[in-house]
Amino acid sequence: MSVTGVAIGYGVVVRIGRGATPTWTTLVGVGDLEMPSGEADEIDASSHSSPNRTKEFIPGLQDNGTLALPLDYIPDSDQDVMLLELRNTAELIQVGITPPGGSEEIYACWVKSYQRSLPVNGKAAATLNLRVNGLVEAEGA
Repeated sequence: MSVTGVAIGYGVVVRIGRGATPTWTTLVGVGDLEMPSGEADEIDASSHSSPNRTKEFIPGLQDNGTLALPLDYIPDSDQDVMLLELRNTAELIQVGITPPGGSEEIYACWVKSYQRSLPVNGKAAATLNLRVNGLVEAEGA
């Protein structure tokens, strides 16, 4: 860590928890990722009495979005088999993300897609897309 506190993202840990009392599996070969972020829906609240003929909006429900995880693809590995099963069953899971030097955030998710790629001239890769239902807990929060 630098004097300013700024650090690179190398060393992030992403893990998947299954079951009521989660059994955790740490994902391997995770590439660059963006932490989940939410966005509120916009509800048009305009009416004939809106001031100055302008539209008015109020915040709606929060949409927590999709978490895209680029991964190394190793056919028939334990990780590959688990992710295929999660894609096919739509099981609700927990996903823990721990940035280097930071606290773990745990999200409720389900597998939206698990896309595998086998290029002729490049490494085999996959993208795991998780639909985020919301933050379950954040250590230190």
